[in-house]
Amino acid sequence: MPLLELLRKNVNNKDRIIGRERYFNSSVLVALCTLEGIPHFIFQKRSPHIRQGGEISFPGGGYEERDKTFLETALRETVEEIGIGREKIEVIGKVGTMIIPTGVLVEAYLGHIHIEDIDEFKINRDEVEKLLFIPVDFFRTTKPRVEKIGVTSHPKYIEDGIEKLFPARELNLPDMYHKPWTSKPRSVNFFFYEGETIWGITADIIIEVVKIIDEYENKF
Repeated sequence: MPLLELLRKNVNNKDRIIGRERYFNSSVLVALCTLEGIPHFIFQKRSPHIRQGGEISFPGGGYEERDKTFLETALRETVEEIGIGREKIEVIGKVGTMIIPTGVLVEAYLGHIHIEDIDEFKINRDEVEKLLFIPVDFFRTTKPRVEKIGVTSHPKYIEDGIEKLFPARELNLPDMYHKPWTSKPRSVNFFFYEGETIWGITADIIIEVVKIIDEYENKF
């Protein structure tokens, strides 16, 4: 097939992530359940002894080779972490993809978990301290607190316990890259609910879901 014809047929993949293989690929399930007729988000508070312990997140984790799709990653992790049967999870659709400056890529999916009682969840205590059930309307009526942080890149890093240098001079890069350089500050969103802080990636995903709800509700 001629090169231009090949390109015309294949470059319209809007879901393509440039350099995906350089990121830590992960997926989360933006989990919903209905309690007493009211839609709630389901969050998990991570066990204190694991990475990012004590933080609030949606169920999810890293993509593994056994996963056929990123959706399968989100579902597998949800079943493992909060102890609910796969048959109880109704997949609604994909929310979107987030690329995090720290080198993480997150695929977010929306799902409704059909339960009669929250006692049906059997959380994995090795990974999850507890579950939080927060009404969706709380986030629709509550504006997040927004703070800014700076992100600094350093021309040295630690690998296998050894400090290594970024060879800026050898690569013939401008002087600014021979020392730490700072990029544009980025905004970070925070929500507060009954003594818990929900922020960062999780807060950003919540805001996106609320946008979807408000956008389409206003059309009717």
